[in-house]
Amino acid sequence: MTPNEALAELLTLSAQVREIAILGESGFVLASTGAVQRGEQLAQVAVDLIAAAGDVRPGAAEISRIQISSEGTDVFLVRDAGRIAIATTAPDSIAGLMVYDLRTMLARLDAEQAAPRPAKKRKGQIDA
Repeated sequence: MTPNEALAELLTLSAQVREIAILGESGFVLASTGAVQRGEQLAQVAVDLIAAAGDVRPGAAEISRIQISSEGTDVFLVRDAGRIAIATTAPDSIAGLMVYDLRTMLARLDAEQAAPRPAKKRKGQIDA
């Protein structure tokens, strides 16, 4: 599954998501909703949030989840297998469900990329 396909699937499953971006290991945008510039802004927010969380908990294990709630929106960040998903949602979204959806989306990217592709048959080859 490509990052764009994963975003489209998540958007059909979750009416709460407003914007979302998937980032690669070094913070570059693999896919995002909306304009390219907005995806880059979300990427910068993700990097800043992870840095701030690290400052709050120095020496702690890698930050894997961040949730911020404000009056008009919630922000969820999930880091898994070297990728980051950051999403803005409607206020008062169900945190456990959003984190599950974001982690599942990231895991599906890895699972489908790691799955071996069937070997191509050579001309004249017969199935056993």
